[in-house]
Amino acid sequence: EALAAAGSRRIVAVVRDEHRHPWMAAALDVLLAARPDTIVVEMGVPRAEPRGAVHLATHGAARVCGRAAAEAIAGV
Repeated sequence: EALAAAGSRRIVAVVRDEHRHPWMAAALDVLLAARPDTIVVEMGVPRAEPRGAVHLATHGAARVCGRAAAEAIAGV
């Protein structure tokens, strides 16, 4: 339902320490199978292989890291 609502807009999936949470990796697998154009933002320390059309690692989950990721995606 959420994927249908996104239509043709780009999806940004934000994860944190995906390698530590099997449920998160499984959910990302499903999302990327349906929408391989998804941008994946890793807000923790990346240990899993980069995934998604664009993979952005912030190496932290502080507010400034999230803002920097958003600006990079938006092209600011």
